[in-house]
Amino acid sequence: MREVIRDEFDEEGWTVMKPLLATHATLLLDDIESSRAMMVEGQSGVGKTMLLKTFGGLTEQFCRRSDITPASFVSAGPSKSTGNSTNTDLLPQLEGRTLAVRDAQTLFGGSEQTIQSRWGTMARIMDGDGFYRHTATHGKAGYDDIRFNFIGATTPLSPRAWRMMGNVGQRLLFVEWPEEEYDDGWLASVVDGGERRPIERGQDVVQKFLHDLWEFHGGSSSVTWDDERPNEVMELIEYLAKVVIYARASIINRESQREAPKRIGQLLHDLARGHALIHGRTHLELEDVEVCGRVALSTMPSKRRGIVRALLDPDRDAPLTASDVETILDVSRPTARDRIDDVVALGFGEVVETTGRGGTTKAVEVNSEFRWPDGVPFPEF
Repeated sequence: MREVIRDEFDEEGWTVMKPLLATHATLLLDDIESSRAMMVEGQSGVGKTMLLKTFGGLTEQFCRRSDITPASFVSAGPSKSTGNSTNTDLLPQLEGRTLAVRDAQTLFGGSEQTIQSRWGTMARIMDGDGFYRHTATHGKAGYDDIRFNFIGATTPLSPRAWRMMGNVGQRLLFVEWPEEEYDDGWLASVVDGGERRPIERGQDVVQKFLHDLWEFHGGSSSVTWDDERPNEVMELIEYLAKVVIYARASIINRESQREAPKRIGQLLHDLARGHALIHGRTHLELEDVEVCGRVALSTMPSKRRGIVRALLDPDRDAPLTASDVETILDVSRPTARDRIDDVVALGFGEVVETTGRGGTTKAVEVNSEFRWPDGVPFPEF
């Protein structure tokens, strides 16, 4: 499978496919009640939709939709819970399956009130509590205790969307589609085989792999996890959870307002377990943390990613100056200074004086608690 995905979607496609597969595989675990979700975030045209299409055809494991809104889960009409035999509600169809949405952008658009209301509803649904609607015509209709997973694709989110999701509790993990290099002659590799071949070849290998994995374990909620927890693995996941809660904190009057680490720690731990499952294991090993590293450095507002990654990069052995940030992020000098102020306010680093060609200048140095650990390869974006 890896070779085919790399061949058809390049290394970038395989990099994104791994956390998608790991997220889906968490459905096999018998100790999870709520949804696990992974959003692929990237610019239009990079291949997000085509990659998600490789999950098509495996209807016993996936439910595919072009887009989605909370109203899709339970309609305003009579549902199965009221004895309607022609029920078309989405939520009961998702039990034990992964919802794959090719265009999840609709969930993140609109006014602040709309986004917050939408994600308040989504939070209840994803927590496994079911969902009910009340209408004057049909009264109460809905469902209890539906467990499903959720994968989707979206273009980069606005700061407003991140802020509003944070107000109702973050339940999504993100993986950013890595930046691609377009050397001379790139068009031939894109048009070779057309659009159909990558999807068809991808579907063949993905469906076989997941069909065999489900058959081996016995289906959703069938795997009892080995309770052995290597200390090094758990410490690394705790570190990555800390990176996420610091990076997506709200800054109010230059003070950082952070969420508790429990939820994101659990989500990253389960992602690592899903990664272990797709590699034939029911226990964690160090290699399972690598996928969490990429996801952690993606699960933050897009305008913060560059500066956080630059500061945490273990290959950097000097503080970051405004000139460095200007070059690395390709931004103006005032914007570079703003990014440095943000990363300091978030708690990742401290302002220091450094010597340059024109004398001394202010720079930011990573705090020791955020130095990238040796056990996790630093991802390339």
